[in-house]
Amino acid sequence: MKKTMITALFVGAFGLLNTLTALAAVPEFGTVVEGQIVPGVALGDTRAQVEATYGEPTRCQNEAATCTWIIEGNLGQGGQAQSQVNVGFSSSTSNDPNDVVSSISWNGLDGWVTTTGINTYFAVNNQDAVIALYPDGIIFKQSLFDRHLTAYENGISFSWHTAYLSGTTLVRITIFEPRDPPPPRELSVSISEINMDLYKRQVIGEVSVVNDRNWRTRGADVCATWTLADGSTQAVQGTSDSFGKVTFVIEKARKGTYTLTIDDLVLEDHPFDTESSVLSASIYKRR
Repeated sequence: MKKTMITALFVGAFGLLNTLTALAAVPEFGTVVEGQIVPGVALGDTRAQVEATYGEPTRCQNEAATCTWIIEGNLGQGGQAQSQVNVGFSSSTSNDPNDVVSSISWNGLDGWVTTTGINTYFAVNNQDAVIALYPDGIIFKQSLFDRHLTAYENGISFSWHTAYLSGTTLVRITIFEPRDPPPPRELSVSISEINMDLYKRQVIGEVSVVNDRNWRTRGADVCATWTLADGSTQAVQGTSDSFGKVTFVIEKARKGTYTLTIDDLVLEDHPFDTESSVLSASIYKRR
């Protein structure tokens, strides 16, 4: 029993030593050249070259298409306990040592400074200053808690995320091969679905509103018309909620067919994309 415990402790200590050796291989300081290189690794390096410099990765995911090196210790963002580097590789699902680096991202590691003088700690506290340094970058705000800046022609992006409960903001910086920016976004809204249902004597039409990115969209005014079982019509209007839903209800419905037809969809600066929309739906009430 004692021998077994000693062996287990030795194996565990040996494994920890190997892990710490790998972690320590990631440089804590150096210059980041946008669209080219970070301390120790450049875009276009092979997987074998990366592991020769950084050591074995802490973990890999997506069939080894992305590998992570975790660096323990207070290295960034005002006392963050852990920093990490993520390296994306060109393709292979076979962990090929000849795969090449296509992107490199990191959080923490305040010792990594871009040619414009930005590190993660500066970026966390000075979002507007970072944006000003890349005037051709595209700003994308996914929610109140997430903001993204991508400077395509420079080959660098910044992602800020604020935790809802703590209010703490973390930033991730990524470099990649410079490329032309995507074409300008064409704003629009559409009706992705009209779900018809029956409940007791009610006929229910639930309309789903999405934007050009296929995201559920709130604040859109939906104008529609019910065609009732007796052939008469009833105009209705509602505003989409945070789930992009608007519900219209006919009370005391009688037997027959009920049709809900969309007349208009209005959201400021977002034209109504009728071609991509579901514009009507029907349901038959048997009794």
